[in-house]
Amino acid sequence: MMDPKLLASGAVLALTAVLVLSLRSAIQRMDLSPEQRRRTKNVVRYALFLFVLIGLAVVWAAELQSVAIVASGFAVAIVLFNKDIILSILGWWMKTASGAYRIGDRIRVADWRGDVIDYGVLSTTLMEVDTEAPHGMRTGNIVTFPNALMLTEPVVNETRVLDFEWREINFSVPTGEDWVSAEARLQAGATEIVKAYQDQLEVQLAEMSARFAFHPITTRPAVLVGRQSDGSVLLKVRMPMPARQIAVTADRLHRIFLGGPTEV
Repeated sequence: MMDPKLLASGAVLALTAVLVLSLRSAIQRMDLSPEQRRRTKNVVRYALFLFVLIGLAVVWAAELQSVAIVASGFAVAIVLFNKDIILSILGWWMKTASGAYRIGDRIRVADWRGDVIDYGVLSTTLMEVDTEAPHGMRTGNIVTFPNALMLTEPVVNETRVLDFEWREINFSVPTGEDWVSAEARLQAGATEIVKAYQDQLEVQLAEMSARFAFHPITTRPAVLVGRQSDGSVLLKVRMPMPARQIAVTADRLHRIFLGGPTEV
């Protein structure tokens, strides 16, 4: 009769083979560049190798008992020494499993904001966008942060499905001037601006409604009227804007308000 330990060892190897086939198929379906796919395969290969070692060690534990204490201490030392690397790999896995972002998405993580231009097993690289500035324009800086941040910080994806943001632009009309005409001019101008991308916006809103528990937002711009402390009238235009063209869109609206040319 075959030794049960040999049977158990064969089962470990067979399970590993099944995992290889399953993970290989999963990696092929991921949205990865060739370089990222290569790095992902390497990590999976190392993880499966470790799985085989641990499985065989458990099966042959009695035979390895004399070196168990030494091996345990060595394993703990490896984990402590590579703690940051292990956390970054776990962060990458969380990102991959959740689909938190893809290349081209604009995200915020901790103090960083930008467009994803690359990501791998250990880190993610962004083309930086000024976190404090409302215009959403790139600074030109390249930011790389460890994927370990995924385990402790929320990831805000500004363009996962919807490439637009609802923003409010304020305009002040001095006391005594015709704010009603200014309101009408802003309403007409904002409506005309939104018309250029309204079809794309509505398609993305419909997609978001289908994928998430989400109630559609009206795409029609609104002009809200208020009174300021100095007696002037505040006109607040709330409208959807392309996430990467906020400054340009706001500029067009300001030109409409001031009565100048809408294109530069």
